[in-house]
Amino acid sequence: MIRLLSRRSLLLSGLALTACAQTSPFALTVQEQQAVARVEEYLNGLTHLDLSFVQTWPDGNQGAGMLHYEPGHLKLDYTNPKGMVLTAGDGHLVLDNPQTGAVTRMGLSHTPLGLLLAHPIRMQGAVTVTAVRREVAMLQVSVARTDRMSDGLLTLRFRDDGARLALSGLIIVDDRQHVITLDFSD
Repeated sequence: MIRLLSRRSLLLSGLALTACAQTSPFALTVQEQQAVARVEEYLNGLTHLDLSFVQTWPDGNQGAGMLHYEPGHLKLDYTNPKGMVLTAGDGHLVLDNPQTGAVTRMGLSHTPLGLLLAHPIRMQGAVTVTAVRREVAMLQVSVARTDRMSDGLLTLRFRDDGARLALSGLIIVDDRQHVITLDFSD
């Protein structure tokens, strides 16, 4: 019996060491790390951002409006649906729809959008970069909360001319796998 436990312990410890030695499924190459550093530098260098957007909801319907961003704060003023406003900052997200009278409140820690509102933005530690994708004149970086990856995913899309980045869109996947896309035209 003692010999069996020792053998089992030895086998289990070997498996544990093998698992620890494997790289994370989100390990980044040097080029991907450099791309993430550029994204951090871009986002942390913003003092404000005003962009026109078209939003596509999970059901395929679309809305439009203006995005106003300052570090730590975001506001979406909708022209369609008229009068709807989303504000996010100070740990909270509030969506006010005067057409229906509905007001939705939630903590930013429960939505991937909260990842964009940390200041300064760091894509390590509490945030995990899950993917980096490059194409001609485009860079895309996806991030999630390290300790709660199932809460959702935020993908930042950029136009990339090689010298500088410009935010061109966001893709938000919530904890129920609903996808909301914002495309910026400015």
